[in-house]
Amino acid sequence: MVAGPSAASPAGATFFGLSGSRLRQVGVALMGIGLVLFFLSFVPILLAFNSFMQDPFGSAGSMFGSFFVSFLIGAIGIITLGVGGFALRLGLVRPVTGYVATEAAPAIQTAATAFGAGLREAGFGASGVAGSLIRVKCRNCGYLETEDAEFCSKCGQRM
Repeated sequence: MVAGPSAASPAGATFFGLSGSRLRQVGVALMGIGLVLFFLSFVPILLAFNSFMQDPFGSAGSMFGSFFVSFLIGAIGIITLGVGGFALRLGLVRPVTGYVATEAAPAIQTAATAFGAGLREAGFGASGVAGSLIRVKCRNCGYLETEDAEFCSKCGQRM
């Protein structure tokens, strides 16, 4: 997937035209509704149990209906909880990848370079002087990016 704006979707849109912050809001709301529905699914069971305790030889059909309604409400609650969690996860994709690109990438690059140098020193891989790493400064934000990058890892602008 290419980082940066594309012609197919407006800038900032992530899923069904919703921005990341809107997806996070929708996800939290759906998860809250799902939790409420799940816990409300226990109410018909408790009411059926209460009526059973008052009249143990009453009709069993009403008790079955209560359990069916309870199961249906609980299933809808769990599905809503899952959809909300998925929307929340989609809303968090850009902030997490932005953090990895700006904060963790230089540390990963340094560790990989040191690991490669250690392997070469131990006799593995190509011997000799390693090629120098050339960095290009982004015109928009000033971030030092590798020379083969098409887009800036920090701001997403074309290099």
